[in-house]
Amino acid sequence: MASYTRLLMKTLSSHSSISTSTGGGPSMIFRRGMRQIVMSQAALDAAAERRRRKRKLRMEPPLNALQRNRDYVRKEPYVVSKFPEPISALVGERLALHNRVLSLCRSANLPDAILAVRHAMFSNCRPTIFTCNAVLDHLQATGNHEEVLSLYKFITQCGVVPNIVTYNTVLQTHCEKLDTDAAFNILKDIYTAEMTPSTATFSHLIALQFKLKKYDEVMRLFREMLDKCNEADPETYEATIEGFVNGGAMDKATEVYMEMRQRGSNFSEAVFCNLIRGYFAVDRFSEAMEVFNFIPAKLQPTVLSYNAVMDGLFKTGRDREGVDFFDALKSKNVIPNASTYASIMSWLVDQGNVDRALFLFDHMDENCAPDTAVYNILLNGHFKGHVNDLASRRIDYLVEHMMKKCCEPNAVTYNILIDGFFKEGKSEEALKMLRKIMESGFRPEVGVYNKLFSQLGSEGKLDDAQELFQGMVDGGQNPDAMTCDILTEEFGKRDRANEVRRLFEYVVEKGNLSEELVARLGVTTQEPKAQAQVLGAANVGKPEIETEEIRVINKEEPKMEAIL
Repeated sequence: MASYTRLLMKTLSSHSSISTSTGGGPSMIFRRGMRQIVMSQAALDAAAERRRRKRKLRMEPPLNALQRNRDYVRKEPYVVSKFPEPISALVGERLALHNRVLSLCRSANLPDAILAVRHAMFSNCRPTIFTCNAVLDHLQATGNHEEVLSLYKFITQCGVVPNIVTYNTVLQTHCEKLDTDAAFNILKDIYTAEMTPSTATFSHLIALQFKLKKYDEVMRLFREMLDKCNEADPETYEATIEGFVNGGAMDKATEVYMEMRQRGSNFSEAVFCNLIRGYFAVDRFSEAMEVFNFIPAKLQPTVLSYNAVMDGLFKTGRDREGVDFFDALKSKNVIPNASTYASIMSWLVDQGNVDRALFLFDHMDENCAPDTAVYNILLNGHFKGHVNDLASRRIDYLVEHMMKKCCEPNAVTYNILIDGFFKEGKSEEALKMLRKIMESGFRPEVGVYNKLFSQLGSEGKLDDAQELFQGMVDGGQNPDAMTCDILTEEFGKRDRANEVRRLFEYVVEKGNLSEELVARLGVTTQEPKAQAQVLGAANVGKPEIETEEIRVINKEEPKMEAIL
């Protein structure tokens, strides 16, 4: 207040002298003084700053005044991260995209899934690495190796940073292609990206080295895995030991086994079974039993471990010990399974004691149901000698029993029946047995038919081969190039090559031949009516082949005592 008073008195005194000379009144002097007081120093500074800005704008116009398109907005470029995206990035529109792509993959629509990922990469909703991994994983599972590598190259070029799952999928692809250099380059990329390889990474590389039989390299990778991952999972231990056992490298298998024991690793029973099998294979009985006796220290042994020991005893000629081992299962509260019976039956058949094997087979139902391996062992035992009437009835009984139990025969079953009957000159029995199996709803593979075509052709029974071929096509089985070669050769030997052409024209009418095989045969497709006329004209004057009636299996199972 005092400062304003002094300022007012100074202003009035100065203006009083001016007003005296100019003739101004007291009111004018008062107004001028008040105006100068109100305009404080801050107001004066602000006014000066405004004047300075105006002068600057007149001399330096703003940069946006020089731009022709004032609506232009500069977009920042996409910044490529060094690290893969976290799972938290999978939200909103990106999550919806992920679910849509995953749905396409699960419905086996992989081309559309790939297209969706590629298109989304150039949209505002870029896919995450998790979406890309889903497509890569399904491509890898279906064996589309080239598509896996192509998509991987695309996503990395677009700036998507792979994670360890991505690297493992691509590495597995290179391993399945046996491309060692490319597989190890992926391992280098993992280290370059400052990531830690997983046990799956080394498992793929170890499996590749086993295929190439590079056991020293396997051990190097195994050591590196223990160093980088600090441990290996039971599946990796199991696969490594199994690979060494199958390759006969029992010293290295023992080294891995002792490493597990020193580390106190988790054991699976398959590890012990593989070791027991391997030691028996090289006749190291004491070490096999030492492994078997060590099992209770880690886990409760099951019938799998007992089967491995019993099978090894029989295969190494320790028959008495094997029988005692089998008899002691009940006292150890171990219920035998089909593999247990298959092991002892195989030994009995090798000894020529088929009757004893059949006796065990008749009492299997007390513990378990027989599997295909059991039937194959018994069928093979009856074909080892001369197939008399008793053996023929037993074979018929076993096949009927197999069909009643809905136990599907495999390629070994068919080969045993075909080779056995044709060796005895009983091709009719082989065909009848095949019809019996087909009557139960099972369809052999095309390789079984090819074997029959070859056997029938060697015996000159081309009419039977022709009937079998038509039955194969009517049953939905497609012939292959081997079928064409066998029939063409066998029919050509007897100047009946034109019949082969008509057979395959019949298949073309049904649409069961591939384009490659049609082009190879030189058969032209025709309308169904015209095709029927061609086939009808070709068969004029030819006696019609009578189809043998398929015998239906009796509902009641014949008793083994009646056969024996």
